[in-house]
Order: sequence, then C-alpha cells, then structure tokens
Amino acid sequence: MKIPAKLKRMLTQLGFLMIVAIIAWQELHRPPIKSPSDAYPYLTSISPALVKQCIHENRTAPTIPLEELIAIRSTIPESEAQALINQLKNQVPFSAIDWGLLSKVTQNKVKRHKEILNQYTYYQPNVYKFPVIGTTWFGDSFGADREGGIRRHEGTDLFGKEGTPIVSICGGKVEQLGWNRLGGERVGIRGDDGNYYYYAHLKSIATTLVKGNRVQFGEPLGTMGHTGDALTTPDHLHFGIELPNGQWINPYPFLAVWQYWDEEKGS
Repeated sequence: MKIPAKLKRMLTQLGFLMIVAIIAWQELHRPPIKSPSDAYPYLTSISPALVKQCIHENRTAPTIPLEELIAIRSTIPESEAQALINQLKNQVPFSAIDWGLLSKVTQNKVKRHKEILNQYTYYQPNVYKFPVIGTTWFGDSFGADREGGIRRHEGTDLFGKEGTPIVSICGGKVEQLGWNRLGGERVGIRGDDGNYYYYAHLKSIATTLVKGNRVQFGEPLGTMGHTGDALTTPDHLHFGIELPNGQWINPYPFLAVWQYWDEEKGS
C-alpha cells in the first residue's frame, strides 16, 4: 500500500519533533557536572600574585601557554621551576621536558595541574568577568565567623557605592531571583560550567531577568546595596561559588585575577 506524500511529510515532521523532544528532555534531566576532587582545592590554592607573575612572564615569552607557567611555578620551588621554564623558552615542548632530578610523583603533579588549568579556565583572559563595574575593594574573608560563630562566611564581600552596577561573571541560567532572609535581593546563576554563582545584598535586580532564562557573560544583574542581613553594614556585593556537590569554595583568588584582567583591558 502506497503512503500518500502528505502523510509521509507529517510522519517525517512528527519523527523530527520526537527527536527534538528527547534531546530537550535529556538536557533538562542531565545530572550536574561533577568536578574532580583535586581540581578546586588546587585552583583556590594558587595565589593571585603568582598568577599575575605568570601573566607578565607569558608576555615576555608568549609561545609558552599560561597554564604551563602556572602549573610549574605553583607546584615546585623557584630554582627547579626556572630550569623547566628555560627549556620551554627554548622551544622545548612541555611533553619533551627534561625533568632532571624531579621525582616521578612531582612530575605527575605538575602534569595534573596543567590538565586542571586547561579544563578549568578561571585564570585565562576573557573567559570570566569581574562582577562589579566601578570602584570596589575586597579582601579574603572566606570562612570568617558570622552570627557569633553560628555559621561561616561562604563568599567574598566586594564593597563599593550603593547603586554600583553588578554583572554576570559568565553565561548561564537564572536559577534564583528575588528576596531571601540572608541575601536580601539576590540573583543565583547556574553557570555554563555547572557551578552556582550567588550575587546577594543587591539594592535592585535587573528587570530583564526572568527565572529559567539565560544570561550572557557581562549581562547586568542589578546594583550594589545592603539588603537582607547586610542592612547595618556598608554597601557591598556578597559573591559566592557553590559547586554541583553543594560545597562552597573561596572566590577570592578568582576575583582578584578577574579584576586584574578587566583593569588590563581598560588600560
């Protein structure tokens, strides 16, 4: 029996719609991206000063990838690190480095750190954006006592003038929006990297934001304020990073480097 051409077209369209629906369902129900247990402890242990040193060094030797410089300098002492970097400056590929007397354990550690820096691009330029547009100051207060030691500070406070614009550090999806007791007016973004980025104590939230919708790198989220439990403190943005496993990590080293990249771009 011959199937009419119109019915064929309808069946083809129905099949296409079913495939799209299956793909969409899989995306919506895909489990969160899991991070290796060694990735973030290493990333947050790197001092911003060392990253900036490697950025300057990369400018004098641009053929050496930044992640190779950071991996070497953050893992082994200066005297041993320089011998390896000199080889890279002489066009020796990382894979062909003469490790000298360094143990196999140390060699594997450097290689693993290079892999992490390649995969988690927090220290690369133009991948993440500093969240405050304007004058701000901040320190490393992660883990400090809050409410008399009842809880710990799970982020970094960036102080500035009320109304200072706040933007998204990366692309992602709006997961939380509006008021809660501690954060006041807050925005929560599930980044494209799988992490949850928390922006709290805002004076106002951008009216363009809709829960469930996407935001882009650098998109306005709102303005700095002191809402929630920050009512009696100076105006500031509380910025937090929560991994898919529910662990909050220290944003300070990332923020310091993102600010540096932004300042470099503007200079």
